[in-house]
Amino acid sequence: MSAGMLGTDDPPAIRSCEALIAEAIERGASDIHLEPRFDGGLARMRIDGLLHDGTAFEPVLYERVVTRIKLLGGIDIAERRRPQDGRFSAGAFDIRIATMPLLDGERVTARLQANDARLPGLDTLGFASDMLHRFRALVRAPQGLVIACGPTGSGKTTTIYSALAERVGKTESLCSIEDPVEIRMPGINQVQVHEKAGLTFASALRGLLRHDPDIIFVGEIRDGETAELAARAALCGRLVVSTLHATDAWSARMRMLDLGLADRFVDAAVTAFLSQRLLRRVRRDGSYAGRIGIFELIEPRALVARSLSEASHPLRLDAARHVREGRSTAEEVERVLGASH
Repeated sequence: MSAGMLGTDDPPAIRSCEALIAEAIERGASDIHLEPRFDGGLARMRIDGLLHDGTAFEPVLYERVVTRIKLLGGIDIAERRRPQDGRFSAGAFDIRIATMPLLDGERVTARLQANDARLPGLDTLGFASDMLHRFRALVRAPQGLVIACGPTGSGKTTTIYSALAERVGKTESLCSIEDPVEIRMPGINQVQVHEKAGLTFASALRGLLRHDPDIIFVGEIRDGETAELAARAALCGRLVVSTLHATDAWSARMRMLDLGLADRFVDAAVTAFLSQRLLRRVRRDGSYAGRIGIFELIEPRALVARSLSEASHPLRLDAARHVREGRSTAEEVERVLGASH
């Protein structure tokens, strides 16, 4: 990484920025936190979910480093009274910037995302084998609404993209609406939310539904309108996958009700609530390296079916008749109706 790439003429700030980014990449950090203190500033790095103290800066150098990063991110350096967002590239990494005015100065958080990062396979994320089978069936289904929940940084987006990667092909239209687009993925038509221009999750979803998508990833359900549109799209024959901020799967269902959806509507549209967290992996020497997921999967329809004893599936029964009589195949039935589970 060169000073020319940074595009500044402040050598101390250039060197400090280069060193911070290089260290973060080398240590596998997901985020760099620049925090102002009364006596200067401190850089901290989030590694495997935990923050670790790093470089301490004198007051003048801290302000210069913050200014340099704001310039790189295309952020107004004269504005220090309100939060701002930006992004820039550093080699093979895309870096998203967020600023926040604090009592002692400006805080900056930089999130690092490798441009060429390979998505892990679903079978490497930590699912138990029976749950993996159930989840794969849900995300391979032709329709339904699958909602992943958990706090920021719990791996929801990685799980969803790993699932969608198994659907990318030549015969289906995959679209996403995100804020921001975290992973650029070939084969998916990705929409970046731009609320100031009126492109919200709801307006983008409403527009995409006119483009005949088979699968839609809605980055986050934030309001009742988006929740209702996503549910109606699922009931009309699309597979919709989204995220929701909730502590667990049952809380996610309650959140949908809080957004104004009727309970029967939610249970009819939502095929699964997936809750997840990430645990650090322990190595043989007792230290930690990397993380693995833990998951909870609730299928509202399955719960309703069990409470009603044996649920009937007339479409599937009729399809089975066509298979028996040689007019179709089991594979075609699965493609149209989804795998039974």
